[in-house]
Amino acid sequence: MSQPRQSLYGESNAPDVERDKQLELMELISGVFSEPVETFKRLSKMPQWVGAMLLIIAFGLVFSIAWLARVDLPEFLRMTFERAQPNLSGAQLDQVVEATVKITQISTIAGGLFGVPVMIFFIGLLYWAVGLISCEDAEWRPSYQHGLVVAVIPKLATVPYMLLGTLMAFVNPVGTFRPDQIVPSSLEFWIQSDNPKLSALYSSIDLFQLFQYALIFIAAKYALKAKTWGAALCVALPLLGVIVRALFAK
Repeated sequence: MSQPRQSLYGESNAPDVERDKQLELMELISGVFSEPVETFKRLSKMPQWVGAMLLIIAFGLVFSIAWLARVDLPEFLRMTFERAQPNLSGAQLDQVVEATVKITQISTIAGGLFGVPVMIFFIGLLYWAVGLISCEDAEWRPSYQHGLVVAVIPKLATVPYMLLGTLMAFVNPVGTFRPDQIVPSSLEFWIQSDNPKLSALYSSIDLFQLFQYALIFIAAKYALKAKTWGAALCVALPLLGVIVRALFAK
């Protein structure tokens, strides 16, 4: 039989002060990779996500800027428009590309700064709703903060992906490759397809993204305290986005 834990508060019911305080950002990052179940249990007690979200946005911007600095953007856009609008004449194509280069540069940066947090807040709302209808604990209900934990913290799994992508952008020629085509953790890096639908599917089969899906399930189970079907539904939401992207890719 285990011995009661000694502390200033007494024996058996003494609170674990270390585990009842907020995690430092580095503790949070290491916990996601080394002990995710325990980390999300602690986040269920004290939800935190702001620092992690800012970190993800920062690394995402660095990756985007590195790609923009190295990609042949006019040729990349030309290839994109040729696939999407094959009826454009050469002169029309030149005009569209010229008009779109600056817009693409601005929208890529703006998407990282504003689009990512907007999407996080929306997905967090969906996860919160799933938690409310599938919570295992009848005496406890998740808050929107818990939904944001599930939306943000598993994304820390993609930080190595973004660091690797930034490195690859500078050590290898980028040419007309998309950002997801230059990271060797994805199937798209090894098996490139001219079929846009297959290309989108291959790019989504990535080691870091697969780990992220596993973390979403764990986060839903232990931070939202969702039932197994609720946690599976939380994973299904981003997978649905992957399917839609593949189906409508051009």
